[in-house]
Amino acid sequence: MIKAIGLVGAAAVIGMGLGWLTYQSRYSGPTEFGPFASQAPVSAAEVSLKKQGGGPRTYPKLEVVNGEEYQFGVMEPGGEGKHIFVVRNVGAAPLELTVVGSTCKCTVGTLKDSQVAPGEQTEIVMTWVAKSDIEEFGQSATLRTNDPTRDELSLRITGRVISTMTMNPRTFAIGDVESSESIRLDSIVYSFSKTPIKPISQVFSDLDMTGRSKFTVEEISPESTGDAQFATATQAFKLGIEIAPGLRQGPIRENLTFEFVPASAVNEAGSFDPDLISRFTAEVTGKVVGAITLVESQRVYNGSEGYVFTMGEFDPKSDKPLRANILIRGPQRDSIKLTVGEVEPAGVLKAELGEPVGRNTTVLVPLLLWIDPAAKPIELMGRGNDDFGTVWIQSEGPEISPLRLRVRFATSKK
Repeated sequence: MIKAIGLVGAAAVIGMGLGWLTYQSRYSGPTEFGPFASQAPVSAAEVSLKKQGGGPRTYPKLEVVNGEEYQFGVMEPGGEGKHIFVVRNVGAAPLELTVVGSTCKCTVGTLKDSQVAPGEQTEIVMTWVAKSDIEEFGQSATLRTNDPTRDELSLRITGRVISTMTMNPRTFAIGDVESSESIRLDSIVYSFSKTPIKPISQVFSDLDMTGRSKFTVEEISPESTGDAQFATATQAFKLGIEIAPGLRQGPIRENLTFEFVPASAVNEAGSFDPDLISRFTAEVTGKVVGAITLVESQRVYNGSEGYVFTMGEFDPKSDKPLRANILIRGPQRDSIKLTVGEVEPAGVLKAELGEPVGRNTTVLVPLLLWIDPAAKPIELMGRGNDDFGTVWIQSEGPEISPLRLRVRFATSKK
């Protein structure tokens, strides 16, 4: 019995010795990345095995010449693009590359060499087709590498996809503009068409604004604008608009239309086929304010679409006229004479101005509103853009832009 126990103990000692020798041969000494020390427990998976046979191990290291992202600028919808990325091996061992995927079917990565020797480089060709349903465009291709510092490489192409025509800026936000002041708008219209174009006319959706506007169009080189994102444009036009004073007071939300035809369609006399006209639109927003305003109250408020007066349900046979107050400001306030202009619906909604009352810095003019007792039942309670009555207040004497008041009302159902 004692002899058996002794044999087991001797076997255990021998096993421990062999295990220690195995550990020393496998894990002791410097790691592949140099000497290693740690006060905390470290698993074998966290430390590379010792290089058998001695000597340092070499590794590849990739470098993308000129960066891993290419900005192509601006393209037309459906246009095809191409860019060549250059990958260099700055390591000491062969670099292996494999294209493993892309973000969509329209991006293709073509690899010239799958193995790159130290100090050498290879080309990766990216081709793509620009989508027409997005403006900000970005796609990528992914490559697997044997560079131990990065097992994957992502190459990206980014840019903008726009129609044949664009404008910068395309939206004019003019803010609050005094009706007695002129308005100046400036923009650059870019064409990316391979066919040269010729501008024909420019108009606003508001006829009064068009009539007060002077348009100038000058062709310039796209490079002269200094805007790199439009560097691929084939033509550029400097557009200037001067709008004379006198616009009606209230919010502005109008479209600017830029009309053009192929240059080859215009003959020596300047004539062309109207069916060949193409149009490009931009937006103008803001508000015209002036010397005459309405005093806000429980019935009157100034919203995004201008002044609104709420009459509510009105009995034409028994209810008395309702009152709003108009204020006239400025140094010419005493010489401004107000009148009631167009009223809609005509013959139904009635409006009349009262006697002006002068104050230190303003003149107050009452405005009375009522419904004609002979009018048929009607309801215009502002549930839509056209669901209002309207009253225009105009001036005599110094030119002051008209003021529009929208009216919400319904005749009594009694």
